[in-house]
Amino acid sequence: MVTRSRSGFRPSVSSFHAPRTIMRLAILSLIAFGISAVHLFAGPPQINIAWDPSSGATGYRLLYGTSAGQYTGSIDVGNQTTATFTPPSVNQVYYFAVQAYNAVGQSTPSNEIGAWIGNFVRTPSLLKMKDFDGDGRADLMVYREGTGEWFVRKSSTGTSVYADWGSPALGDIPVPADYDGDGKTDYAIYRSTTGQWYVEKSSGGSVVVNWGSPALGDLPVPADYDGDGIADFAVYRQATGQWFIFQTKTATIRQLSWGYGGTDIPVPADYNGDGKAEVAIYRPTTGQWWVMNSDGSYVAYSWGSPASADMPVPADYDGDGRVDLAVFSLANGRWAVSLSSGGSRTVNWGAPALGDIPVPGDYDGDHRADFAVFRTSTATWYISYAKGGNTTYQYGTPSAGDTVAGVQQFTVEQFK
Repeated sequence: MVTRSRSGFRPSVSSFHAPRTIMRLAILSLIAFGISAVHLFAGPPQINIAWDPSSGATGYRLLYGTSAGQYTGSIDVGNQTTATFTPPSVNQVYYFAVQAYNAVGQSTPSNEIGAWIGNFVRTPSLLKMKDFDGDGRADLMVYREGTGEWFVRKSSTGTSVYADWGSPALGDIPVPADYDGDGKTDYAIYRSTTGQWYVEKSSGGSVVVNWGSPALGDLPVPADYDGDGIADFAVYRQATGQWFIFQTKTATIRQLSWGYGGTDIPVPADYNGDGKAEVAIYRPTTGQWWVMNSDGSYVAYSWGSPASADMPVPADYDGDGRVDLAVFSLANGRWAVSLSSGGSRTVNWGAPALGDIPVPGDYDGDHRADFAVFRTSTATWYISYAKGGNTTYQYGTPSAGDTVAGVQQFTVEQFK
């Protein structure tokens, strides 16, 4: 915990007075839940909060609310300087302060600190929607987490197709990508309990590959890292920031360290237009992107705000063949894109409070990613086209557990 100057009550011999100076409050530790293909987290999310004691206090109240400076709830924690807060709902910003009290009175609230609480990370292969029929347009796709079934609405025909590929009970995570190089996305899962990949190729046949260590917390990050048009099997070891890539066509193994364990989010993509996915991470605590080029050089960018709970949504929004840095605010539904062709773009599209998940993709085939969200509560798709206009689709069954999220990681993001 950061050491701060102490202040608080100033008791006299015969009476107790509220302090003139404010206690200092700080979040001591943040609790993040691990990844699961079946459950988002093992129990209710929590935040541990601690603060400096005030002389003369006999107890403390933790004040909280969803708007800065407006506290709609309080918890009396007694005479202790720590508290555990269980939020009533997720995907929400909460603000905290503390009041000290005794038999005579209470202090003014401490300084305020905030935290965003919600689902932050998705499997990188699902950061944008895929083209299952090879017509150059992204298709609507949901994965039924209870049964392992896939449902895809083909953009070429408007018809729905179904595939039974995966076993949620065994920890299967959907990792769709083009593993055979035929221009069509294949059904694929990563079995988080064994480290095995199961791929049903659109060109015919299937393959099973052992690549990953569930015990070490490996996260699947398939992408075309060598530019041969085929997605490679790869994992990101969250605890250490290591990448392990199996380049399919040449059977070459790459291992490198890129990222700090625990908080960095892997976002591999072709940011420089060389036809190869770059190893890259987004650091949510600072809003920085760190991209390693295929020649070993690297670049760092600042694009994102921890205070807005920005989630990385990289895609090619300007159609120049290079993936753009982009974030979606899980606090207010704002998209902010740094265009690789120059300039930037900001769009308000989505309502995180209603369960909207960003699902960018090229839905109309103009080679530009469109802004889109999937509303989990109703299985409704809202698409805002890059060329202008928008459309809405209902595809999926919320009561059956249909999702586009794949892997999600439950995190708490602190800001002042």
